[in-house]
Amino acid sequence: MFKRAERSPFHYVERPIDLVAVVSDTDAAAAEQLQNQVRSHFTRLDSRTRWTTIPSSQYQTVNELLEVLHELDPDLLVTSRCLSEKALVPQHTLGVYVDVLTQVTETPVLLLPGTAPQPRPLRGTPCRNVMVIADHLDGDDHLVNAAARFCPADGTLTLAHIEDDRSFRHMIDAISRIPQINTDQARELIGEQLLAVAEHYIKSCIDGLAASPLACRPQQVVEFGHRVVRYRQLVQEHNVDLLVTNTKQEDQLAINGLAYALSVELTEVPQLLL
Repeated sequence: MFKRAERSPFHYVERPIDLVAVVSDTDAAAAEQLQNQVRSHFTRLDSRTRWTTIPSSQYQTVNELLEVLHELDPDLLVTSRCLSEKALVPQHTLGVYVDVLTQVTETPVLLLPGTAPQPRPLRGTPCRNVMVIADHLDGDDHLVNAAARFCPADGTLTLAHIEDDRSFRHMIDAISRIPQINTDQARELIGEQLLAVAEHYIKSCIDGLAASPLACRPQQVVEFGHRVVRYRQLVQEHNVDLLVTNTKQEDQLAINGLAYALSVELTEVPQLLL
C-alpha cells in the first residue's frame, strides 16, 4: 500500500536560455540566414536571448568545434543531422558531430528538420505544439521544464508515454508459465499500474505548470502501443512542431535508444535532445 501511494511530484524550474549557438557547415552568410529562420520559428525564446553563428570556417573537426563551444559556453546548440557529411548523404545516422555533441557536452542540442546535406525548411508558422517523449516519463522534470520553455502562450504541450506492448506481452507470457500466479489478474493489474505511474506524474505536471508563469496548455497521452510507430502517429495527429527527448544514459556512451530511433525516423520535425 505504501509503494502504491508513492509519487514523483513535478517541480517547475525556469530554464533561462541566454545564448544560442547555431552550428552550420555553410559560410557565414548562409549561417546567418539559418539563424534568422530559427529565431522566427521559435518565438518563445525572448528578445533578451543572445544569438551567435558558428559557420564552417570556424572548425574543421569535431575537436575544433568542441573547443569553439567551450569558449562560447552556449545554453543551446542548434544544428542539423549529418553535419559536414555532404559527400556521404547518410540516411540512417545522426552523423559524427551530433553523436559527439549530445554525449560529450551538457548543452541541449536542437536538431533542425532534414539533414545538413538535404535540409528541410521550418514551418512558416511559429512553433506552437511541443511534445515530450521518454522511456519512462515519471520524474523527468528536466524534460518537461525544457519543453515548457519552448511552448508559447496558448500553445499545446503534450506529455506522451507509450508503454511498450511487446515488452508487456513478453512479461505476461513468462508469468503465464508460473502456475502460482493468475495470468489474467496479473495482466490487468500490472497493465493498470504501469499506466497509472505515468498518469499520476503527468497530473502533477499539469498542476505544476498551471501554477507557473507559463500559459501553455498541457495534455496527456498515456497508452500501450509499439513505441516508434505510435509516436510517429502522435506527431502527425498533434501537428507537433518540436519533439523533446532524453539522449543520455548513465550506463552507456551511446545516445538513448528511443531518442536515437526517433531522431533518425522523424527527420521532418525539429527535435530537442537533452
